[in-house]
Amino acid sequence: MSLFTACNDDDDNGKGEETPLAQQIAGTYSGNLEVSLDGTDLGTSKQHIYVKDAGNVVSVELKDFSIQLEADKDPFNVEDITFSNVPVEDVEGIVQFKETKVTINHATLGELQATLVGTEVSNKIDLDITVYASTLKKNIKVLFTGDKINSEPKDFAGEIASWYSREDLKLTGIEIDPELLQSSVKGISIVRAGYNKIGIASTVFYFVGDKGKYLEIKSMDIQKTQNGIELLEATAVSKYDKKVNFVVSGAIVDNQLTLNVTMSDGTDKAEYVFTGSYKRTDAAIVKMTINSDVVVLQPEISEVSSNKAKIVIYKKAGTSDEQLSLVPEFEISSGATLYYKNEPYVKGTAIDFSKEQEFKVTAESGQTSVTYTVNTAELVQDFSFASNFDGKWEQKTSMGISFDEPGAGWATSNEGVAYIKGMFPNLYAPEKTNAVVVSEDGKTGKAARLESLDTTGMDAWITSVPKVTSGSVFSGTFVVDPINTLKSTKFGYPCFKKPVAFKGSYKFTAGATYYTCPDPSKAHIFEKDDTKKDLPAMNAVLYEVNNYAFDFLDGTNLLTSDKIVAIASVDGKEQAEYTDFSVDFKFSKSFDPAKKYKLAIVCSSSKDGDKFSGAPGSVLYVDDLEVTF
Repeated sequence: MSLFTACNDDDDNGKGEETPLAQQIAGTYSGNLEVSLDGTDLGTSKQHIYVKDAGNVVSVELKDFSIQLEADKDPFNVEDITFSNVPVEDVEGIVQFKETKVTINHATLGELQATLVGTEVSNKIDLDITVYASTLKKNIKVLFTGDKINSEPKDFAGEIASWYSREDLKLTGIEIDPELLQSSVKGISIVRAGYNKIGIASTVFYFVGDKGKYLEIKSMDIQKTQNGIELLEATAVSKYDKKVNFVVSGAIVDNQLTLNVTMSDGTDKAEYVFTGSYKRTDAAIVKMTINSDVVVLQPEISEVSSNKAKIVIYKKAGTSDEQLSLVPEFEISSGATLYYKNEPYVKGTAIDFSKEQEFKVTAESGQTSVTYTVNTAELVQDFSFASNFDGKWEQKTSMGISFDEPGAGWATSNEGVAYIKGMFPNLYAPEKTNAVVVSEDGKTGKAARLESLDTTGMDAWITSVPKVTSGSVFSGTFVVDPINTLKSTKFGYPCFKKPVAFKGSYKFTAGATYYTCPDPSKAHIFEKDDTKKDLPAMNAVLYEVNNYAFDFLDGTNLLTSDKIVAIASVDGKEQAEYTDFSVDFKFSKSFDPAKKYKLAIVCSSSKDGDKFSGAPGSVLYVDDLEVTF
């Protein structure tokens, strides 16, 4: 027995050398998948199995696997089962897949213990997979028999997913209004639906009586052929007319889609042949640059949301409006077009960036566009990362509720409290205290007084009002996000030097009753916990960013993000009088002056306030906060 087979015309590599066994059997196998549950047949389906060369072993992958346990219920999606490092051996011309086990943790079915054995002979594979589901306490038996269709186990679905612009549309079997035929099906949108599976987005094909019927394919298999990609036959029922059935198949060769669509209602049958060319659907400004002395940092671009994005140009302090007539250069998605004022942008044209401007990128397909709003800003390069809170606090108003903020780049959770007061006055009355106020009781001069508030707790449509709303003060900004309130905080400012220590002074009194929120995504749900006593939180966090304008840590990830480089965390406890602290930064990554960083100072009256847990009435005073470099 050997990991290599005898050399012949089919299994050498052109140099007279033996081809490793794993390489010989690697490929995509198409066939039938029989599934049973403790002997009860659950049906047979067409499926692909992917065998990949991994040296002297192979990996065997069953993609997008699901089982129909009950006829009237949705199937359980197990998704992918991958057996890595499967030993293979040639035993008298039969390739044996040695027993290999893998454990999968499934959200619904619990722990799945899967075992694989099998054989391969002359490009035909037989696999026996047993999956024990701990929740069901039953064995799921999977038998696969299939033939090798190619030697390249690769996912092609992502490569062909795009818009195919109509070049021709032929119809036989029925007659419809010629103008209707000419105007219909301008293109076909193919989307990735899984490993070598695609979907066809909803498209109207006209049927008897010039009536439009909606075709939508959720999933159809594809396979690589010598000429291109074959779209294997799939069926569907018209979206709004269950009497009309579709049968769809096709091929993509040299970026040209041929789609065969047969429609039938049992009486009449229409056969369409659609041909279309691949058009890119990407629409993005990949890069924007401006060559000017007044630009201190090249433009930064946000992520796209709802087909909109933002760009910030950082200008030098004192730049006049006249100096902001600048010539931008753009790198955009391949095949796309950049528009300015509804006309294609002419390279080299100066733009007045002293006021907000808009650019639009439209994809080659014409089906996708993104609008970019461009503004200028001054980069904060000299934030002191220090405050004694003695300066004049700024009065702000939100939701008709007034509150004070430290200003000078420091924010609080008061705007979140104002949102609760304004929207839900029955939960926390407008006349009640804010979470953060200026206090004359400082270590030196004034201090910031932070208090955890009892805001009652309630599930309120798109938002969830917590029982405990902690008082917080931090370097950064606060913008209410009612859907995910922890994302309301935008922590930190650009930092260009390596921080050494976080210093300051505090005193703290814990509230009487501690409440735990078991699931922060449901902030209104809480439990009294007599075993816990509240503690304060005082942290300084240095983290790496891709850009200064749009990259922030927030309440969901301040202490957990993989972007964190260093943390200085104060071990706070109850203190009746002011207590000084000085904590060195602990670095988990090295500081690189060539990279971009932000530094955030965040103090909270409840240590687990970011989890909506704490004790109402907990009060933290902070003063003379400072990061040294």
